[in-house]
Amino acid sequence: MAEEVGLRGYRVQDPARTQARRREIMLAMAEVIIEKSYASATLEDVATHMGTSRAVIYYQFRSKEDLYAEIVVEAVSRATERLEAILERGLPPEQALYAAIEDLIEVGMEPLNRSTLLTGRPKALSSDARARIKFADRAYERLLTGILLDGIASGVFTDRDPRFLRYTLMFAVNGNFIWRRPEGPLKADYILKESPRMLLNSVLAHPCDYHAHGDTPAAKSLTP
Repeated sequence: MAEEVGLRGYRVQDPARTQARRREIMLAMAEVIIEKSYASATLEDVATHMGTSRAVIYYQFRSKEDLYAEIVVEAVSRATERLEAILERGLPPEQALYAAIEDLIEVGMEPLNRSTLLTGRPKALSSDARARIKFADRAYERLLTGILLDGIASGVFTDRDPRFLRYTLMFAVNGNFIWRRPEGPLKADYILKESPRMLLNSVLAHPCDYHAHGDTPAAKSLTP
């Protein structure tokens, strides 16, 4: 079996430990970004947050940009895996989209993801970093677009441009992590409860079918 070689050409003797260390660094960077912003964060801040030296970080990542790009790729890849798991359940489009929005909100509350939502995709990133991030983004976007196309084709969703629908939904979900203060009056549980149904109402062709009317129960359900 070929030996695994690290960033600086060293032999990786314990790959699992190395991966754990990388994730520790990424999480520390995410927490620094949440506290200070990406523009203000430095690798010295990350090292201080971890109680270590910058050499430990440079052992794993080439630069602040390289570290941030890896955080974004990791966050988006995990979200993509979770969306793939939702699709494997074989749900109808409206239930799949509801679950996808709910999951996008839940995963956005995790520090790794929240740091990327607060930062976005800085224009100052190199073309290589932007390409890595774009490749990860496209994988998630293709899956979400597939749900929308299925719903439009079956008449469940309104017949609008799927890209318009996708970006509108994603920005609506991700935006709440920018304007909402965790310590503010609107709590995470409220956002998680209200956002999926509110956003589904904006794309359903017949939203009334999914709501009770007086004593008459809803004809259809947005949840399995």
